[in-house]
Amino acid sequence: MNGFSLHKKIEENSGFLIFGILLVSSIGGLVQILPILNQESLETATANTRPYSAAELTGRDIYIREGCSVCHSQQIRPLIAEVERYGPYSRAGEFVYDRPFLWGSKRTGPDLHRVGGKFSDDWHRVHLQDPRSVVAASIMPAYPWLAKRDAS
Repeated sequence: MNGFSLHKKIEENSGFLIFGILLVSSIGGLVQILPILNQESLETATANTRPYSAAELTGRDIYIREGCSVCHSQQIRPLIAEVERYGPYSRAGEFVYDRPFLWGSKRTGPDLHRVGGKFSDDWHRVHLQDPRSVVAASIMPAYPWLAKRDAS
């Protein structure tokens, strides 16, 4: 049986085709997942990493509730342009206490992991209520209700 007739047989039989797709997808998934299961950096906290305080967990819950992780993913990206613009990139060991992980596949805004100490509390309040008043080119939506709601 040559390659052409095997290919034709697979195309004509949907069961073979589905089996082939599942087999290839499974192999691809294993190739991506197995190395991560043995990666110590995902289980070992970095030197400055500690469990979150109650206030930090409340803030993280709001971050999740408001969908901030869609644009501000915590994807670890050691790209030169981003390091020059935003500072050092986050490392896997900094997220050992995070459940669920909020790593995304796309980042529109900066990684917020190191933004907290970069600007004042007043700047952050204004930025959440009217992002374009402090960053003219910002495409972030305003969150004025956060100033009026309790942190719950």
